[in-house]
Amino acid sequence: MSKLTLFRKLTIIFTVFLFCAVFTIGSSNAAEKKYRWKLQSGYPHGDLSFELLKGFAADVKKFSDGKLVISVFADAEIVPLEQLFESTQRGVIDILHCMGAFWGGIVPVGEIEFGIPFAYTIGEEDTFDAKAEVIRNFYYEKGFVDLLRQEYGKHGLHWLDMHTYGGPFVLSTKPLNTYDDWKGIKIRDEGIYTQFHNMIGARGTYVSGGEAYMALKLGTLDASQWDISAISGLKWHEVAPYWVKAGDNDHVIGHMLINDKSWKKLPPDLQKAVEKAAKNYWSATVKGYGEEFNNAKKMVSDGTLKQSQVSPEAIKKHKEIAYKIWDEVSKRDEASAKAIKMIKEWRGIK
Repeated sequence: MSKLTLFRKLTIIFTVFLFCAVFTIGSSNAAEKKYRWKLQSGYPHGDLSFELLKGFAADVKKFSDGKLVISVFADAEIVPLEQLFESTQRGVIDILHCMGAFWGGIVPVGEIEFGIPFAYTIGEEDTFDAKAEVIRNFYYEKGFVDLLRQEYGKHGLHWLDMHTYGGPFVLSTKPLNTYDDWKGIKIRDEGIYTQFHNMIGARGTYVSGGEAYMALKLGTLDASQWDISAISGLKWHEVAPYWVKAGDNDHVIGHMLINDKSWKKLPPDLQKAVEKAAKNYWSATVKGYGEEFNNAKKMVSDGTLKQSQVSPEAIKKHKEIAYKIWDEVSKRDEASAKAIKMIKEWRGIK
């Protein structure tokens, strides 16, 4: 073999070796790439759903073997609530944690997703957990998740999963037992519930969760609707001691929305890690809120919380008004019409 031939062979071998080395290093770097995301909630510190997000972030880190780390922020720690949706669209935030009622003006079906009055009243089950499971099955087995992903996808957001807040939790400075008791009541609410409360004679208005305590104390509000965190974290019962049980939804539903570009940049194994963590978060909210509702019942027994039971006659009137709202909401757009039809068929309502 000539020296020239030998030189050429050695050159080829070296080039192949160098290419393989570079490819291997590149592949290794890609496999070891780490992602850092920011998640902001629409809720303040003390809200149970926010506090449980620490477990979600820990699960994501665990299931992704540390390749995806999520930093969790409370309401307004990065942007104010009114900018949360747009900031997630733009990628300033990778995940928002909130509820569809806040974006009803942008994604109308979000109002229905959260739970328009009496849509998620599950009379066929007795326990908190069983009622939650019926609602989750509706989402995933009746095509509601597909509809939601389609609608949020139009805005550059990936609908990840659902979580519960338990039912709407109303605290009042005075009893609200009869239909007439609601007339003129100034109540903190949001979304479609403002319309509902106005239609039953109250005066619905939005006040941020962090400001509601003082508004109740000063009399700016007579009542306020939130979730069970109203007493477990926000301590509103100190100034509004009546727990108003109005026969409404057994659960209302929140979501996490992910910036679509951030989602698509994740390799499939990391997407699965996030989905697994999100399902665990659902279970954590069912457990956590269930425990807090049991604690509320104990507080009633202990006398530290008073119970105001809305009469069956008032509930019947409230429900009739709610169904009128359903029909109005169904006219907002095609997706809303589909969602209301799904719920009516699911609940057996004509």
